Amino acid sequence: MGQIVVEIVIAPLLVAGATLVGRRWGAGVGGLVSAFPAVVGPVLLIIAQQRGDSAASRAASATLLGLVALSGFAVAYARAARGTRWLASLAAGWACAIAASATAGWSLAGAGLPAALAAAVLSIAAAKAALPRSAAQSYIGPPQHRPRGDIPMRMALTAALIVLLTVSSDMFGPVVGGMLAALPVLASVLAVFTHRVYGSGATIGLLGGMLTGMAGFVAFCAVIALLLVPAGTAVAFAVATVCAVAAQVLALRGGAWVTASGIYRATTPCSASEASSA
Repeated sequence: MGQIVVEIVIAPLLVAGATLVGRRWGAGVGGLVSAFPAVVGPVLLIIAQQRGDSAASRAASATLLGLVALSGFAVAYARAARGTRWLASLAAGWACAIAASATAGWSLAGAGLPAALAAAVLSIAAAKAALPRSAAQSYIGPPQHRPRGDIPMRMALTAALIVLLTVSSDMFGPVVGGMLAALPVLASVLAVFTHRVYGSGATIGLLGGMLTGMAGFVAFCAVIALLLVPAGTAVAFAVATVCAVAAQVLALRGGAWVTASGIYRATTPCSASEASSA
């Protein structure tokens, strides 16, 4: 119960923060911020307190496999977004996420940290390579249309999706539940709203930034899985947090949206082709 409470409180806040950052500094930076392990950290801490360090360590390893689903979602949504509206893009993204999650769960379940870490890193690298070339752009021009209460809508939808997937997981059993739990909820909400408001170019930039920002997520989970049992909760979480922040800073400084003069934000409107897909 505590895990669900954490998810429905922190996840919407992370969506709101990423949205505000994206409006100020560009879609790529917003995507990078959304990838910070602000949700998985408290969840793993709750598991450690309730079920012990060994259980939390195994959960951290298993969480890395979920990034295979995120990578599949990002590629499918980004490629579909160039020629379809948000609903078709979302369907393609979720279908690919479920397929990737099922494949990873079937072939790598119980394989341990090295296999999970390799799967996460390789899937993210492959997804970044497969994104459309405009993924390097983080431009956000004037919005095509921005509904009132945009951020509260995003937050409410995020919380509702988390509750819905949790209930569905309990109803349909561990196999279906595992696939549903791996669905990238935050990525889905951010991608859909960005697609509708700013067009496909900004959405591809968002997903590219999200994949880049997963460096911090991977670092956090890997350190927890590696250090939690031998070093204890306090040390493991402290080191993991430092590593995640360092990875995010390095990703931000090295991202395609950073130039010699700093982070920039476009002032030109989205193209007509992007607007037609919104």
